Amino acid sequence: MMEYRKARPDEREAYIDLANYAFKIDFESVIPKVYGKDMDPSAMHMVAADEQGRLRAQVAVYPEPMNVGGFPLRAGYLGIVSVHPRARGEGHMKVLMNKWLEEAPQSYDMLVLYGQRQRYEYFDFTLGGVRIKYTVGQDNARHALNDVSIDGLSIRPLFEIEGAAAFAGKLNDARPSFVQRDEQQMPFVLTGLEQRPLGVLDEGRLIGYLVVGKTGKEITEFAMENADDIPRAMKAYLAHAGTDWLSVLAPEYETELNASLSRFAENYAIETSDMYHIFDFARVLEAYLTLKHRTIGLAYGQFSAILDGQPVTARVDENGVTVERSALPGAGEFTKQQAQKLLLTPHGRFMEARVPAGWFPLPIFWYMADKF
Repeated sequence: MMEYRKARPDEREAYIDLANYAFKIDFESVIPKVYGKDMDPSAMHMVAADEQGRLRAQVAVYPEPMNVGGFPLRAGYLGIVSVHPRARGEGHMKVLMNKWLEEAPQSYDMLVLYGQRQRYEYFDFTLGGVRIKYTVGQDNARHALNDVSIDGLSIRPLFEIEGAAAFAGKLNDARPSFVQRDEQQMPFVLTGLEQRPLGVLDEGRLIGYLVVGKTGKEITEFAMENADDIPRAMKAYLAHAGTDWLSVLAPEYETELNASLSRFAENYAIETSDMYHIFDFARVLEAYLTLKHRTIGLAYGQFSAILDGQPVTARVDENGVTVERSALPGAGEFTKQQAQKLLLTPHGRFMEARVPAGWFPLPIFWYMADKF
């Protein structure tokens, strides 16, 4: 008889071994913020254990409390979906996913994951959000940044620099939207998923940092104390990396970063950012409409609907954003998948919904360092 339950602390080695076996990687080194030697993430793991107590499958949710435009949001990142090869096809993943989805609304406003679209649409996750991907090359630096001086700038491994963790925490907390990061865990957060955090120094003083992927050709996080230093840091990193081309990922709501990159990047693409399952539509709407209103800007107007059985009315006027848990007479009704498609993608324009221009998609974005 299979038992579906939370993992016990004494099973730490077993659930890590199962994940390593299924994904063919070493999770203790790849995601140290969760699986570091002194961590006990047992309560995050929902497992399937057979009669001999062997773990045959697991699904984990990593808590990620957020601040979105000054609004607290409870998010969880779902991952480590793994099934032992000898137990595949027995339905364990489906049971564990559904158990999490039954339990999660007590603790989370939404869950996030990265995975194959149709696989997780069965569990009412929707591919969406907004990520802007810029392409920058040596020719851009040579011409558009010709007059930008990088004298005095240097690039060094971030955590070789004194005070780097506190500095990175300060820049993260200054963002319009951010996942809360513990300062003591910052080296593990920014080195997860085989990333390399690099400090940008000006005459030896730390002025910003970049997080780059394994090959060094993708900047997954670009944080500068002063936005005017973004072109200098970009030109300095291109020289440091010695690569012809690289890409830079940015959230839509970091307007100074986008304004700077857009002035010299060769090209850009607007992409999706992960998959989302919303439990509390009113809270998610209020958080991200507020964020968008304070950064990108929103047209005045109102939107009223019943989203997955939850009535909401959102308004934007001279006083800002307000969201009520009620719907106006005649408000449209949408299933969870329809509601998430409307809020999280640009495809709402193909739906019969009365929405002020530019409100959706909501600018939801996840930095690589915060993924699980």
